[in-house]
Amino acid sequence: MSVRVAAELAPKIRAELEKDWPSVVAVSEFIHANVEESSQEYACSARLTEDLERHGFAVEKGLAGMDTAFRATFGSEGAASTVAFVCEYDGLPPYGQSCGHNVVAAASYGAALALRSFAAELDLRLLVIGTPAEEGVGGKYILGDAGIFDDVDFAASIYPGMEDISASRTLAAQRLTIEAFGAPAHAAAHPELGINALDGIIMGFSAMAMLRPNLPATARIHGIIEEGGIHPQVVPDYARATVVVRAADLAELADVRTRVVRAFEQGMAAVGAQCIVTPAQRCAEAVLENNALASLFDTALRAVGRSPAPTDQVTGAWSTDAGTLSRRVPYLQPQVKMTSRSVPPHSHAFHEASAGPDAQTCIFDAAIALAAAAAQFASDPSIRAEVRSQFRAATTER
Repeated sequence: MSVRVAAELAPKIRAELEKDWPSVVAVSEFIHANVEESSQEYACSARLTEDLERHGFAVEKGLAGMDTAFRATFGSEGAASTVAFVCEYDGLPPYGQSCGHNVVAAASYGAALALRSFAAELDLRLLVIGTPAEEGVGGKYILGDAGIFDDVDFAASIYPGMEDISASRTLAAQRLTIEAFGAPAHAAAHPELGINALDGIIMGFSAMAMLRPNLPATARIHGIIEEGGIHPQVVPDYARATVVVRAADLAELADVRTRVVRAFEQGMAAVGAQCIVTPAQRCAEAVLENNALASLFDTALRAVGRSPAPTDQVTGAWSTDAGTLSRRVPYLQPQVKMTSRSVPPHSHAFHEASAGPDAQTCIFDAAIALAAAAAQFASDPSIRAEVRSQFRAATTER
C-alpha cells in the first residue's frame, strides 16, 4: 500500500472511531471510576478484555503469571507487520487516576478499534497488550522478559499531560529502601541511653537536600518516611524511608545514587544509628528515542489540528517501565495535551481532569494519531526499515 493510500485512510479511521466512540468513552470512565492498585486491576482488566472480545479480538489472559495482564489479537499472524497498542490501568489510591491511566488505556483501545476494519487491507496484525502495575512492579518488565513483545514491530502508548510532545523525555529511575537501626530507651527518663533511628533518617533527608544544588539538571531525588517509630515515649529504634533517584541515564543514575546513599549513611552516623540501603532489583531506563516513529506521530497529531512542541530536555520528565521495554522493541510514547500547566500529574486535580470533555478530546485525538501512525507504518516498507535501523543503532550504542 502506498503512502498516498495510507493518507486517504485518515478520514475513514476517524469515522470508525466515531462509530465506536461510546464504547471508548465508557472504558475510560469505568477505569476512572474503579481505581485499582498495581497488580490488583481485576475489574479494569476484565472490562477491557470483555469489550475487546466483543469487538472481534482474540484475547489471552493471565500472561506471564500476572492475573491482570492480557493480549488481544486481531488479524493474521502472517501479516507483514505487527503493531501493539499498550494499555495501562492501575491507579494511585488515594490520588485516583492521577496519572491518567484511564486515558492511556482508552486511547490504545480506541486506536485498535479504529484500525481493525483496515487490518487486512494494510496487511497488519493488531495487538492490544494490557500491562499491569506501571506504578508498582512494572508489568512491562515481566511481559518483556516473557517474550510477549518479541514478534511486535513497534509498540505504542500515549500519556496525557500539559503539552503535545511527539517524543517525550523520560528518566532512568531506581527505588531505594533505607532502614535505620538504633536503640530504644525511655524518651523522657533516659533518652541518652537510646539511639534515635528516626533522627538518623531525618538527618539523611537533610543531607540529601543539600545535594540538590549540585546535581545535574536532569536528576531528581525525592522520597517519604514510611515508618518512624511506634510510641512517642520510646526513642525510635527503627525507621524506614523510600527514596527514588532519577537521572538522564544509568551512568548518571549510578553517580547520583552513590551520593544519596552516602548522605544517609553520614546522617545516621551522626546520631550513631546503623544504615542499610537496599536498592530495587530493577532500574527503570529512559525510553530509547526513535525519530522515525516520533515523526510519524508528529505528522498524525498535526493532522488532527494539534501543534506538538519540541522535547523539553529539562522539565516535565517521568520514569516508566516502558524504558526497559524500548530496548526490546521500538517504542513510541508521546504526550498529548489534556490539562493546563497549572494541573500537576499525581494530584487530585489531575484525577478530576482525567474525566470529562478535555480528557475525551485528548483520547479522541490520540487514538486517531496512533491509528494513523500505525497505518502509515504498515503501508510503507521504507518507514518500517528506517524504524528498525534506528532501533538497531540505538540498542547497539547502549
